[in-house]
Amino acid sequence: MLTVPVYRRFSDLDPLGHVNNVAYHDYLQEARMGMIESVSEVVNADYALVVVSQEVRHRKPLMHAYEPVMIETSISELGRSSYTIEYRIIDEHGDLAAEGTTTLAATDPQTGRPIRLPESLLEQLRPHVTNLTPSP
Repeated sequence: MLTVPVYRRFSDLDPLGHVNNVAYHDYLQEARMGMIESVSEVVNADYALVVVSQEVRHRKPLMHAYEPVMIETSISELGRSSYTIEYRIIDEHGDLAAEGTTTLAATDPQTGRPIRLPESLLEQLRPHVTNLTPSP
């Protein structure tokens, strides 16, 4: 598991003063990029990794704070042509604010069709495979 700090921006707030639901997707993207920056095979001319699905489950509102949220990231599923990243967004009080998942698939850059994840990529992703503690 890797924990990535993400700072809230004033522009993330909605008129009610809490982080708008759309901003959570940006937070997941920042955490995903923090996780995969150590994986050199993510950017490759032989295949493209595309987001297939993304889901966020809100547990409590995030308000503006100067401290970052901490996003725990882990790969929960590693398949033949796709993998799923699981996230837990922890607020400045240590409380679970949201959980999420992103599924990415390898595609042929010419055709856009799914392909098998290359072994070289799988080798770099395997150390990130764990299951985060499920929430009730």
